[in-house]
Amino acid sequence: MLEILNVIMRFFTWGLATYRWGKRNERFMLFMSLGLWMDFLAALAQKQVISKLGWSPNPTALLPLMSIMAVFNGVLLMAASFSIRGQLDTRENQFLILTCVIAGPTYVLLATLLGASSVVFMALPVPFMGLSLMVLSYSLIKEEVGLRTAATLFPIGAFLLGVINLTYPLTIRTPLATYLYGLGAFFRAMMFIGMIKYAFLQVKPPEMPITELPTGAFYSTGKRTFNVLLRKMQSSGNGILITRNRLRDIKPRFPVFWVTRATSGQMDENIMAVSPTDMGILLDLVRRYLETGHSLVVLDCFEYLMIENGFENAFKFLISMKDTVMKYNGTLVTTVEPPAYSKKHMAMLQRELEKLEL
Repeated sequence: MLEILNVIMRFFTWGLATYRWGKRNERFMLFMSLGLWMDFLAALAQKQVISKLGWSPNPTALLPLMSIMAVFNGVLLMAASFSIRGQLDTRENQFLILTCVIAGPTYVLLATLLGASSVVFMALPVPFMGLSLMVLSYSLIKEEVGLRTAATLFPIGAFLLGVINLTYPLTIRTPLATYLYGLGAFFRAMMFIGMIKYAFLQVKPPEMPITELPTGAFYSTGKRTFNVLLRKMQSSGNGILITRNRLRDIKPRFPVFWVTRATSGQMDENIMAVSPTDMGILLDLVRRYLETGHSLVVLDCFEYLMIENGFENAFKFLISMKDTVMKYNGTLVTTVEPPAYSKKHMAMLQRELEKLEL
């Protein structure tokens, strides 16, 4: 029964990943969906599962097939990890993927020709897949979901499953194997629950366009400009606010990212708490809203990001945010307090941002 439940969870986890890819058209989700499909087929190819379905295949014929699927599953998950971090197009990572695609099937072919045992067959493919799961999990937590949401169950479950796969050559012929199989099913249940939350994360489009603002990247030094922008966002339901302060006087009709260490995750209908050190996650969240048509981003906590991450890292984040907003022909406005900066740092900001007067 556990084997059939395992197959069902793998299938629906793949289905949820494919649903998210179809809704968002994210490249890393395409790789992840393909990898999860390979994972589902590998479950179907297990002797215990096939026998429960009434078939009696030759086990020696299934072994090379399962090994090849494990290799390509690992390659696809590795590609997904590189894509999440924006590193898929580098020559080094492409060479690493090429090496794995060549080495994995070659190993399986040699094991087949030499009549190797099942342990030898899986000694490379399964640990490689486990390592890919662990790398993918790290990338998802670092760049996508963070650590304090229900969606985090997916990468945590995948990481723990990867650890089990890494131990395969050492544990498969021991009494631990049965217990590890059950533990792996539990970790897959974690992945399935996390994927439900991750796949259905809603990103609302703007209610109407903002036409009075110029496109580009700007800075402002007074509360007046910030208040004008806040009114525009509230009246149009268009815009993204990144702030250190909770909005207590209004119920925002636009997405607000409250940057704080006190908590994380969804706080209200349009308010999400994000750690100041999770700048990669914050950038990805903003990008998702820009993709739906939001055209204004107000960064009202640059000094706080600078305190938490250092000026250099905060400035790199600002440049990435600028490039992302410009890609979607939007407007970025960063509020600054000039006395908080050295002359050098203020000059760097002014080279990247124009002054906005409203």
